[in-house]
Amino acid sequence: MPVSVIQLTDLHLFARTEQDFKGQNPWQNLQAILQQIERQGLPDLFLLTGDLSQDETSESYRILSERMDAVGVPWVWIPGNHDQPELMAQYRSVESSVCLGRWQWLLLSSNSGQPHGELSVPARNQLLEMLADPMAEFQAVAVHHQPLLVGPDRQGFFHSELAEPGQVAGIDSIPLRDDGWLWQTLCEYRHVKAVICGHVHQAHQIERDGLVLYTTPATSIQFAPHINNFEIDSQAPGYRNLTLLDDGNILSKVERLNLNSAAFPESE
Repeated sequence: MPVSVIQLTDLHLFARTEQDFKGQNPWQNLQAILQQIERQGLPDLFLLTGDLSQDETSESYRILSERMDAVGVPWVWIPGNHDQPELMAQYRSVESSVCLGRWQWLLLSSNSGQPHGELSVPARNQLLEMLADPMAEFQAVAVHHQPLLVGPDRQGFFHSELAEPGQVAGIDSIPLRDDGWLWQTLCEYRHVKAVICGHVHQAHQIERDGLVLYTTPATSIQFAPHINNFEIDSQAPGYRNLTLLDDGNILSKVERLNLNSAAFPESE
């Protein structure tokens, strides 16, 4: 039976729910998105893929945890570069995997204590164990930092493949830095069907070596794509809706917040 998963990413919440973030109210955005999803139909699972807090406070994780619990649907989270995993764990553990039907999600922490992402040696070893001994017929991977670059003239590259990495600015200057280890490792396992990530605040679908990377809009601010810099984009906050089929295929659609919805008050 197909299972539905919604990815929420880059929430950038504050302990003060009225706090502005670069012209957006992150908490208001999240509330409106959850209300929109509740109207359209809840998924089997929510995946929250990092940068959940902007101020990295215990209170921000508490209010997020309580709001997600109130939805009444299973949910899991992983940390991003803006997160504090030990504070997250006060309210909900950071799991390494979750199974749904014929699918197992492998949940990776790329939090390195720096803006860019890294996978620790223990995280790599645990991943190898889960790949070698899967708990379901198919696997998919969630990680915060993009393992493939997304910008112009380098989309699908590893950061280590750049001839002049110092010339790269914007989100591709702080990706997952692992010399391509994660991607090359996953490509060795035919039962791994996709990778999803946050971090880039943009929607992309990138294929390399037969494996697909889905990047997802933020529920907070959006970054303009196809430029070599950080620039705020005017697109609405969004999320990704995934349907995992019994034959190993995935249907994916990016949804945007309906700014005309009554659930989303107009800015003053």
